[in-house]
Amino acid sequence: MVYNLFFRRILGVMLVCALFFAGCDKHEPLYAYGVQLSVDGVSIDACGGERRVVVDAFLSDGDSWSVERDGAEEWFECRVEGDAIIVAIEPNNDTSMREGGFNVVSVNNSFEARRVTVTQEAAEELMLDVNAEECYEVDSEGGSYTFVVDSNAEWRISSSEAWVVASADIEARRATLVIDVNEGDTQREATITVEVGEGGLYKEASFTVKQYTRAENAYLNLVGKWEITASKWFYSPNGSLNSLDYTPNPSDYYLIFDLDEGEYGETLIMRDFLYPGTELEVRYNAKTGGIIIPFGWTVLSYDVFFYVTLLNSTQFSYASLEVEATPNDECTALTLDMPTVDGFNYVGFGLWTYDENGGKIAVGSNYRPTMFPMGDIQFVKKSE
Repeated sequence: MVYNLFFRRILGVMLVCALFFAGCDKHEPLYAYGVQLSVDGVSIDACGGERRVVVDAFLSDGDSWSVERDGAEEWFECRVEGDAIIVAIEPNNDTSMREGGFNVVSVNNSFEARRVTVTQEAAEELMLDVNAEECYEVDSEGGSYTFVVDSNAEWRISSSEAWVVASADIEARRATLVIDVNEGDTQREATITVEVGEGGLYKEASFTVKQYTRAENAYLNLVGKWEITASKWFYSPNGSLNSLDYTPNPSDYYLIFDLDEGEYGETLIMRDFLYPGTELEVRYNAKTGGIIIPFGWTVLSYDVFFYVTLLNSTQFSYASLEVEATPNDECTALTLDMPTVDGFNYVGFGLWTYDENGGKIAVGSNYRPTMFPMGDIQFVKKSE
């Protein structure tokens, strides 16, 4: 019994030693090499920017990791900075969402590639509303024009010609055009373009600026010497109106007058109108190219007036009113617009004055626009 117990103990020690030495002959165990990433995907809005992916690597000697970006995805770039990958994403100028990605790989293939997805939100659809006219027709002296631009993105404005300077005030939603004087003898035209966005997300609106020459300037064409004409003239040596025919001598009764510049584009000055030494400011109507004349004024006790007659009556009275003189296409004649108000026909104008002998006379024109048309009362421009 004692022998058997001793033998068993010896056998056990030998078996343990055999197992120990047998283990010394085996290969070293394999380790799980690889990388751990801080995120498996990055996302960003349409404006773009950068995102950071941290890499925690456990690699065998001589191995390293690198980045393989999807070749077709040109809208983002990857760069390695220490233990991190910086993903730089361009702005998305499209209304579609973008998706892509890259892989973190082993140089020596000691671990499987790790995929990182990259997604970017779609851009908001652009809105552009330009509250400008399709064509600005500008006179020879130029000027400035302002209009409103509404957009949900930063916009820009440009001019095709140097004589129109276009500027933008984005915060105020306002654009301004400053137009130089046209000193040439030909009309000129520029294209104004308002743009927003770029690439696949882009909108624009354009319009034109047309500028006339000084020879075509309606305001400046009014400057000069004019003569009052009518289809029928009459006068009275005793100071009362009657129907005596009369062929006037314009120099005697100041039927010739001058129009001079006043405030540009706003007023003109009528000089020697119906009486020597008169100076009357009249308004300029930019829409019609005509002038608006106030009647019912006194110069040196002489009355310049419009007279009116009752229908079917020879009675007349004076009237203070504004009358517009509208030019023809060539701006060589201004036709007086003679309104009918409250049953009265405005049929002409007249002036109480004195002749060379000191006698009081009345000079006037006859015009019956409704019952007895006899032609217009006009101002005709005299050639220089």
